[in-house]
Amino acid sequence: MPIVDTKIELNKDLSLITSANSENSLGRTGQDDPHSLPGQARTSLDNAALKEYLREALLAPNLDKIAPYLWLAFTPDHAHISPLHFQAARGRSIIVTEEVYLHLVWYYDRIFIKPLPAYLLSSAFWEYIEKTDIEVWQAAAGFMRTYAYLIKFEIDFRKAQSAELGLIPTDDKVPITYERFAAFIAPFAELDDDRVKPRYHYGEMRLTRLNWFARFLLGRLTYHHIYAQWNEFLGRFLAPFLTVFILLSTALSAMQVELAVQSAPQSSRNWDAFSQMCRWVSIIILVLVLVVSTLLIFLVLFMFIHGQIFAQKVLRQKRSKVKKSKAGSKSGVV
Repeated sequence: MPIVDTKIELNKDLSLITSANSENSLGRTGQDDPHSLPGQARTSLDNAALKEYLREALLAPNLDKIAPYLWLAFTPDHAHISPLHFQAARGRSIIVTEEVYLHLVWYYDRIFIKPLPAYLLSSAFWEYIEKTDIEVWQAAAGFMRTYAYLIKFEIDFRKAQSAELGLIPTDDKVPITYERFAAFIAPFAELDDDRVKPRYHYGEMRLTRLNWFARFLLGRLTYHHIYAQWNEFLGRFLAPFLTVFILLSTALSAMQVELAVQSAPQSSRNWDAFSQMCRWVSIIILVLVLVVSTLLIFLVLFMFIHGQIFAQKVLRQKRSKVKKSKAGSKSGVV
């Protein structure tokens, strides 16, 4: 039985066709409808072209590849997703993108979100893809589960259906209401992590951290190159090195002052007082540089250790939940 029942489906444009040799394919319900995927007029329903498109549109192989290591930098919780209305409260603007590898990836003041394709709202599609490509089914199910958290309230639903975002397709024949959408998305919200692709074991992810993972684990300069100009990219990349350079330059300048004071001739009382002042100023600057450097290192280490402790706590909670679920299944308690 497909995860989406025909009673709650929001799109009725597709039907499952099973040939005499038990081969499954999709067709349009209306005789005059084009032989294309709903919402994707350029994608044919022929099996070969359809399967190729679906793998390209729904799979994120790079994220699945590095998923076992993402807990080092991200909260290992698929529910770590802010609703649409709360994105603005976090100072983020929503950027709509069709690239699934950018879905729920955020960068400073923006977050990328992939809209719901119309075909994912069809019961026939879920039955078809479950029988033909389980990897795509897992990726599509994980993607749908994110919308259970993105759209938690009616205000989120209205925002998603607005002309500005268009994250949820509209239907002129039978309007999609918040109540209908809530009933449709409910089965996906109940999915466990073992039924979706590894990327969807996580929620929102920071692009700057993904870029570092890409350099070490994917052999790429960045996960996603957001800047069109190299000078903008280098400006962000070189900022930490410039900070270190300034601190070291300040420290070296203070040391040079101290050495110059020690080697200067003691000609008068006024000069002696000025020399002592220069010596103390240079010492104070050296101490300040040391304090600032120590605080920066301590802050980075604290944030890293705090993140690891929190990640381990979430992982333990998830393992405990899985164990309880398995124990309940064995004992017959649901």
